[in-house]
Amino acid sequence: AAATMTTMAQQQQQHVQHQRQQLSRYFSTTSSTNPMNDSSPPPLPPIDQQDVSQLTSEQLMETSDIPGWELVTAHPRRFPRGSLVGTVVSTKMQKTINVAVDRYRMHKRIRKRQRFTRKFMAHDEQEVANEGDTVLIVPCHKMSKHKHFLLSEILRTKGRL
Repeated sequence: AAATMTTMAQQQQQHVQHQRQQLSRYFSTTSSTNPMNDSSPPPLPPIDQQDVSQLTSEQLMETSDIPGWELVTAHPRRFPRGSLVGTVVSTKMQKTINVAVDRYRMHKRIRKRQRFTRKFMAHDEQEVANEGDTVLIVPCHKMSKHKHFLLSEILRTKGRL
């Protein structure tokens, strides 16, 4: 029984060492560069020990020396908030396109997909979109009675796969 207790203690110590190694990867205060290489500037002391008033703007904006910074920063969105993807159905108005956005939902009883189409007017300043193009529109301030979207980009032109 004593032998199993020592092996359990050894396993626990190994587990704790492994966890510390994993955490040191993300929360290390030492630089991972070669200490023999003198071309890089010496690492800055921790934030609470240095005089912040003497730092330049570039040093204050540098985030690489903040431990765990990449864990708390958010990645940029693929599409902006509230953006919609649809097909241009009309370009007859000046600097305005009509975009049909399809949305799908499952019917509760028959389990078939239902398509709901809604048309939005979007502002196209350069009038580059043509009928049949797949476009990305983003919400903006209200430009007229029915127009409150802006053409962000053309995802696919008509006739291209």
